[in-house]
Amino acid sequence: MKTILIMNGPNLSMLGKRDPKHYGSGTLADLENACINKGIELGVKVLCFQSESESALIRKLHTSMGVIDGIVLNAGAYTHYSIAIRDAIELIKIPVVEVHLSDIHNREDFRNRSVIEDVCVEQISGLGVNSYLVAMERLCDTYMKDHEEESKDCTDLLGEERIAIDALDKELLMLWQRRMKHVERIAKIKMEMGTETYAPSREQEILEKAANGVEKQYAELAQDFMKEIMRLSKERQTQLRNVTNEE
Repeated sequence: MKTILIMNGPNLSMLGKRDPKHYGSGTLADLENACINKGIELGVKVLCFQSESESALIRKLHTSMGVIDGIVLNAGAYTHYSIAIRDAIELIKIPVVEVHLSDIHNREDFRNRSVIEDVCVEQISGLGVNSYLVAMERLCDTYMKDHEEESKDCTDLLGEERIAIDALDKELLMLWQRRMKHVERIAKIKMEMGTETYAPSREQEILEKAANGVEKQYAELAQDFMKEIMRLSKERQTQLRNVTNEE
């Protein structure tokens, strides 16, 4: 199964609060759910990523090589000046469709220019959430055809292993979603108690369990994996705290 990554840059986390005239009243979660449902329709796996950080967006582009088949990117304000993101798109050799909720060509002058347009396969703007859905269709119909996936009926060992990994990925994503729901509940409890987001002793306990829960040759990798999961969990808790503080 092919994989499309939906990437959103700075301030897209504030959808629903930010200038509904240009960006609509839906939230980022609404947008991502629409893309996930479109992925089901198109028969592709959809992953979503959002960050306010230029460096985080660049790292995500880099780590997409060999993993992601196509990218839908709304780089937000970075669209207009980030040569670093432009260079990362050019480097990864993955088809990237640049998207915008609003029509950037009929807004302020500084929004008219996109420095990433030349290294993206297309630019789609002004259609609201449909900009993303049309971009996904274009990726599937045109730009990902050069990377045909092995048929699920294939008998070669590589194909069989990839099919097995696809099935495990689906389970991992479902487990990840369940874990994040618990993370959000924990964040709420911590806010009510006034305790810190970061708990060093709890983190060390999780890392030890990760190392002890796998075969010896995987222990270090398991700990690295759990560190990344905990980093994302802390990031989500921080987001929730910031939203609560703003309200």
